[in-house]
Amino acid sequence: MDINKKVGERIREVRKKYNLSMMQLADELGISQPRLSRIENGDQEIPISLIQKFCERFDIPLSSFFRSLEKDEKAGDSLINEQLEQVLASLNDEQKKALYVFITSFQK
Repeated sequence: MDINKKVGERIREVRKKYNLSMMQLADELGISQPRLSRIENGDQEIPISLIQKFCERFDIPLSSFFRSLEKDEKAGDSLINEQLEQVLASLNDEQKKALYVFITSFQK
C-alpha cells in the first residue's frame, strides 16, 4: 500500500476515534474539508508540517504516528505498544519512575 493511503487511513482512524467530523478537523488544521477528504483517501500528499500539526492536536508523538504506519503492515501487531508509548509520553519524570518501580516489581 502506498504511503499516502497509509497516512490517510491513519488520520481517518484517529479522527473517527475522537468523533470529529471532517469539517471540524479540517477547520482545526486550517485546511479545507475537500483537501482533508483527498488526504484521507490517499489522493493527496500531506506535508510533514501538517502531520505534525495533526499529531500535536491529538497528543500523538510524531515518531509514534510513523511507527503505527509500519505496524499496520505487520500482521497481528497490536496497538498496545503505540498506546503505551502515548501514555508514557504524557507522564512526567516522577510518574515514569513510579511506573518503572511498579513494573519491575513483577520481574523475578
